[in-house]
Amino acid sequence: MVITSLWVAICAAAPEFIWRGLQIAFSVPIWTWLPSALLVGMILAFFVEPMMQYLREYLVNRTGYRPVRKRTPNALFAASLAFVFAIVSICLHDALIAFVSAKHGGHSDQNAGLLAAFALVAAWAIGPFAVTIAWLGAACRWLAIPLGIAAAGTPFIAEWLFSWPVGSVISAAIPSLAILGLGYRHGVLENRGRGARLVLAVSTVWLATILLLQAATKVLHVLPFHLYDAADFWMDVRFYIGWALGLLLAPQVGFDPLKKS
Repeated sequence: MVITSLWVAICAAAPEFIWRGLQIAFSVPIWTWLPSALLVGMILAFFVEPMMQYLREYLVNRTGYRPVRKRTPNALFAASLAFVFAIVSICLHDALIAFVSAKHGGHSDQNAGLLAAFALVAAWAIGPFAVTIAWLGAACRWLAIPLGIAAAGTPFIAEWLFSWPVGSVISAAIPSLAILGLGYRHGVLENRGRGARLVLAVSTVWLATILLLQAATKVLHVLPFHLYDAADFWMDVRFYIGWALGLLLAPQVGFDPLKKS
């Protein structure tokens, strides 16, 4: 349960890190990072990926757990895919180095920069982690209520931990509560695609509603309502896409560890 929830949480945090890394990478001349990306891509394509596939097949054959898809025979496709992963790896690396070297956020030392990087990941991951583990624990009577309460209170815990402004708490709490409640109702863990669609549907309705409200108050010259600026809006778009992908990519919990055999 913890591993699956952590998997979803990291996927939710990853797009923002990748985006910031892309901004850093493309802010410098391309010839300074493209050769390293090519080298990493070749290592991924011709060594790491084949080795991982071999180990998966070996372990599956020994355990007989489930079949593994065979590698694609198209070498060009495999190399191209590895190069894309290399670009992502370089971007993640650049983003982390920027944090640690105190180039981001005005920090004055490496420890502060590293803490800022961990804080960024934790701030993005805490909500999806709490919601996912609450869904997974719903089948257990004595776990369901405390995990549900913890998931519902996550935005307020984040406000206390990371000093979020009131607007950020509101923009996190309302869609998260909707996703949590609808996930209980529709049994999303039985169908991971359903869970991903739920996250995308709730986030789309939420973001569109807020944009319409902001536009309406501006046009009608009534009490100003401003919850998102452009940067915060696209930040949340990346967050919800990562959350949905996490539900698709995370391993399925196929057993109840609290149930006696």
